[in-house]
Amino acid sequence: MPLPILIAAALAQTAAAPALTPEAADARCVVILGFIAKQPNQPAARLEAVKTGTAYYLGKLRGRRPGINLVDTLNTAANRAQTEKADVVKESQRCGGELSALAAATGPAASPRKP
Repeated sequence: MPLPILIAAALAQTAAAPALTPEAADARCVVILGFIAKQPNQPAARLEAVKTGTAYYLGKLRGRRPGINLVDTLNTAANRAQTEKADVVKESQRCGGELSALAAATGPAASPRKP
């Protein structure tokens, strides 16, 4: 590979945003879900899913670190998402994918059973 291409590739890698820690990723999901909830004309079912997802990710944050300052953590996540120009569609797919996988895994166990 020619040297200019290698240099360009190296610069592109260093310019990319660093990977999110699990805590930062969960906090970003709360921020993204909050952004979605604020969009106009959201169907009731979507708003309910957003509330459920928000509770899930807040629970993960508190479960991982019980004394966490949620306000500071979420403000940091919002600022970082804005600075990095986070792709809302990509992030909502990431967060929604985790929620969908959880629903699929727990759905059968949550179904009512005949006595």
